[in-house]
Amino acid sequence: MPLYELGLLLSSDLESEERESFLGEIRQLLAAEGATITKEDVWGRRNLAYMIGHKREGYYTFWQIEGPGTLIKPLEYRLRLSDQVMRYINLNLDREMKRSRKMELRRKQAKARKAEAAAKQAAAGVAPAREA
Repeated sequence: MPLYELGLLLSSDLESEERESFLGEIRQLLAAEGATITKEDVWGRRNLAYMIGHKREGYYTFWQIEGPGTLIKPLEYRLRLSDQVMRYINLNLDREMKRSRKMELRRKQAKARKAEAAAKQAAAGVAPAREA
């Protein structure tokens, strides 16, 4: 299943019970769609770079979600309708992670080729080439 990152900016006017209740509803929606939250990163209350709806502060929370692509539409619909959500962003992390895994594999292969070449040179009795 694809990996997504959901960033939520909630209104700072919410009491902690209201905020946790809303986040619980979102968790239930995700569970109903067959998704799991793999990582939760709560930044808490922060100052905004610019005013949004006459507010200077917001409550930030980020989740990494593993689930089917069909969960995105109902999730974004629910977030759009909610008055508690000031902004949200949903990213597909699979593309970025594929790219980073591919680069890591290439680095490992290059390192293995260098080690193999050095071993061949050592077996032949030739001094290894110096790197600049």
